[in-house]
Amino acid sequence: MAMALKLIEQDAATLRRAYEERKLEYDALRSVGRWSGAILLAGTLVELALKVVICKRLEVSRLPTIFQTHDLDLLLHCSGQQIRFGYGTALQKSLSTIQDQWTMALRYEGPVKTKRDSDDCDEALFDSSHGLLTLLSQYF
Repeated sequence: MAMALKLIEQDAATLRRAYEERKLEYDALRSVGRWSGAILLAGTLVELALKVVICKRLEVSRLPTIFQTHDLDLLLHCSGQQIRFGYGTALQKSLSTIQDQWTMALRYEGPVKTKRDSDDCDEALFDSSHGLLTLLSQYF
C-alpha cells in the first residue's frame, strides 16, 4: 500500500508565528534543563527561519511545496545566504553544530543530550557575531 504524503500549507505569516512559538518553547525547555528537547527545537528554529527567509527572498506569501523539507543545507542554499557560510567560517561552524546535534534519532531517543550540548547549540543560534538566528532574523 502506498502512503500518500500530505504536505502542510505553509504561508510566511504562519511560519513566522510558528518560529515565535517554538522559540518560547525552546527557552522554556532550556530553563528547566530539558536539553534534548531544546536541541530538537534548535534545529526546528533554524528550519523555520530559513523558510521565512525563502518566502521573503522569492517575494511569495506561501512557501512553495518544493521547500517543504527538513534539509537545512537545501534550505540554506535556497535562502540565498549560503555565500556567508563558506568552509571554515564561524557561521559554517555554527550550522555544523546544529546539524551534528539535530539528528533524526534525537526525535525518538530519551534524554541523551547534556547542558554543554545545549549551550553549544544556543551559542550557534544566538551568538552576536556568528549566530544562525542572529543573522537570519535580520531578513524576517
